[in-house]
Amino acid sequence: MKRTKFINNSRIMREIWLQRETSRVEIARNLGLDKSTISLAVNDLIEKGVIIETAEGNSGPQGGRKPVIIKLNKTYGCVLGVEFRPGSYTAVLVDMEGEVQSNRIGRFEMHEESLATKLVATLQSLVYELEASKIHLLGIGVGISGVVNAQEGIIKYSEPLGITKDFDFHEEVAQQFDIPVFVDNDANACVWGELAFHRRKELRDFIFLLLEFRDFNPSKDAVCNRISIGIGLVINGNVHYGHQYSAGEFRSLFRTKESVGQLSLTEDDHRKVLEDATVMERFLRELFANVGLIVNTLNLSHIILGGAFEELGDHTKDILEEEIIKNWPYPYPYDVKQHIWYSSFGERAVAYGAAGMVLNTLFGDMEVMEGRNHTINLRSNLMVF
Repeated sequence: MKRTKFINNSRIMREIWLQRETSRVEIARNLGLDKSTISLAVNDLIEKGVIIETAEGNSGPQGGRKPVIIKLNKTYGCVLGVEFRPGSYTAVLVDMEGEVQSNRIGRFEMHEESLATKLVATLQSLVYELEASKIHLLGIGVGISGVVNAQEGIIKYSEPLGITKDFDFHEEVAQQFDIPVFVDNDANACVWGELAFHRRKELRDFIFLLLEFRDFNPSKDAVCNRISIGIGLVINGNVHYGHQYSAGEFRSLFRTKESVGQLSLTEDDHRKVLEDATVMERFLRELFANVGLIVNTLNLSHIILGGAFEELGDHTKDILEEEIIKNWPYPYPYDVKQHIWYSSFGERAVAYGAAGMVLNTLFGDMEVMEGRNHTINLRSNLMVF
């Protein structure tokens, strides 16, 4: 396929995905492309089964022929999102529209096996199961806690998975599959999920807060550190990674030498945080005081809470609003509450977001993508359709 045709097809596919339902005329108008170019591309995608014609729309104000409505054929294929963490994984299968088809939680114990061997084996077992069910799998997204260079597919550091030096996920894992396999930090995966499945224009500058409470095993864990907080940032519609890919790695301004984990909490606080309302309140206020500084400094429009936040109740939103307003430097009011959302995906936010990361890539604009020097493994495997 000629490069120009490939770029046009990519833009057309993304337009259909973003609009959910559209027409050849509307695509031509939105993209500024010739109607004949649109018709050739759309007919090719219909022939391949990627999109379908559904009905006739309304005529324009001047009358004339009614436009034919086109949309994605969501039965064409699915994407798989997987979150890996010590002891277990969560997998979510979604169709091309982002609707969940199935999900599961399974064991992920490495024992004597290498991390690469275990990751490949777990993903392969999921792929084989889907193939046996005759599901056309378009790609896999993986989310993990740690510092991830998503551009090159390298996990630079992950304490939960025991990674202390560069782990080449692209070479060790992704290359073992004949479909695209991508990896990113868990909070960034959540951000991709919000971008992919909401597809809202107002989500241009926002922060995603991911909260997870780890299991504590006194016989294995030397220190009780039950709280894990991840932050994902979107600035001007783009996921912000930072120059060393560690944007969003969080530590509280209030930590001391007695602190355990990311905040000023002691080990005893970690043990009691889920049972003691006073400790929980102190934890939330410290976290949100830090978040308020980020939100106001960057003038972000939305704050999205994912993972375990929703289980804590709406009082959580009240505390967040209070701490942001405390930090607000101007005399005019800041209407915060309506811009604080819970993630739609709850405890599945990372896995669901990893699937969204795949969809965002498959329906990506190649010109924009290459302009950002986007992921090597994404670019080299983009010819999915």
